[in-house]
Amino acid sequence: MQTTASVLDASGYRKAGARGTTLLLVAACLIPLGVHLIPWQGSTPLGAHLLPMFWATFVAVYLYGGRMALAAGLLSPAINLALTGLPAWRFLSVLSFELVIFALVTAWLTRRAPGIWLWAPLGYGVAKLASTGLQASTHVFGEIGAPGTFLVGSLTNAWAGLALLMLINLGLTRVNPPAQDWDEL
Repeated sequence: MQTTASVLDASGYRKAGARGTTLLLVAACLIPLGVHLIPWQGSTPLGAHLLPMFWATFVAVYLYGGRMALAAGLLSPAINLALTGLPAWRFLSVLSFELVIFALVTAWLTRRAPGIWLWAPLGYGVAKLASTGLQASTHVFGEIGAPGTFLVGSLTNAWAGLALLMLINLGLTRVNPPAQDWDEL
């Protein structure tokens, strides 16, 4: 029988085997793809409301750590753009940047206090503020609109997605609580 410590890597996360890695990366691509294929009549794509690319990225953070989350977060937008045309090409770089910041921030937060169920929505907020700050100072993301307007519009659209991220975060902390010896690893 394996102990908790024997299935965790040196950083305290589960070891990402071939099966887990494959399932996670497939989910990171299929979940947003499924959301983008739902018939939607709104002026903003449904993905901007539900934030599906952040779901698998956070699951990867919680279960496997930052490296796996970065892979999931960077793969998902590119594959979805190729298959569905979403996110729109002009938003690909900002979304990819936000997913990287989200993965890094939530990995750091969940490592420090794994049982807190608000890390995913907070990580999204930090990522959105980081992209807005970078856009305001450098316009590196091209023509995505005025930074302040883009921030307010993104946060306004994302309420449902933030609630879903919170539920995913809460579910993970309840179904898969951190090991008792988390800090000792």
